[in-house]
Amino acid sequence: MVFKPEQSRHPSTVPLIAVPARKPCGAERSEHQHYAIHVDATEFWSICSTNGLVLSHEQIDQFERYVSDLLYWNERVNLISRRDTDSVWLRHILHCVAIAFTGELPKSGRVLDIGTGGGLPGIPLKIINPKFDITLLDSIAKKVQTVSMLASHITKHGLQAVRERAEELPNHPKLRGPYDLVVSRATAPLVDLMKWAHPILRSGGRILTLKGGSLEEEIRQAQNKFRDAVITVIDLKVRGCEWFEQEEKKLVRVTWPQNGTEGRQPADE
Repeated sequence: MVFKPEQSRHPSTVPLIAVPARKPCGAERSEHQHYAIHVDATEFWSICSTNGLVLSHEQIDQFERYVSDLLYWNERVNLISRRDTDSVWLRHILHCVAIAFTGELPKSGRVLDIGTGGGLPGIPLKIINPKFDITLLDSIAKKVQTVSMLASHITKHGLQAVRERAEELPNHPKLRGPYDLVVSRATAPLVDLMKWAHPILRSGGRILTLKGGSLEEEIRQAQNKFRDAVITVIDLKVRGCEWFEQEEKKLVRVTWPQNGTEGRQPADE
């Protein structure tokens, strides 16, 4: 399994999938300015391979089971936007997996997904890297019950769903960390995510959060609150899929100096 955007050392052995001729992923807009999507499981596999992430047949089977479960239960529990159900492979699965294309993911470690909703990005990250020990966190009981069931269909180890508020984690003996990585997808303003994550991150740990659009003001507020934090915005560019650039999708990385906890304290209110 390859997690960095580089070619396989043995390209002749990579199970690339032949994809019929198509228009570029995300190249069309409907009359409602919503991108027409052209991604299914086969094309998802091909795009991942093109970007250096070679998935096994078992992993694709896991993704297909997860997508099937997600769409089925989304009719009963609000896990993802109903308007996205026809484009779930792009707007949800590939969007989450694109984190791996940046080379920002560790090879293993304890991961917390804050505001997981339907298990995103935590479950896709677990599928592409089984070495992760991932906690899926949400405050809504119905979502947590459903996501716990979806997670159990993927693996019995290293993937759990928990109902709790993120700000309460430092007081929870089993959930207060330390974590190597905190991930999130458009859950909260960056300053709030940093406030919740910084007490429970391991020294040298990081936040990776998926966001879109203009982030200048959001980053300014976060930097004013956490003056020693290093905040980096990475434009998501996926070979074979223009949608990420069209939608201005970004990955925000947050780290703190590895000089003890003093440099990680927020500024006074």
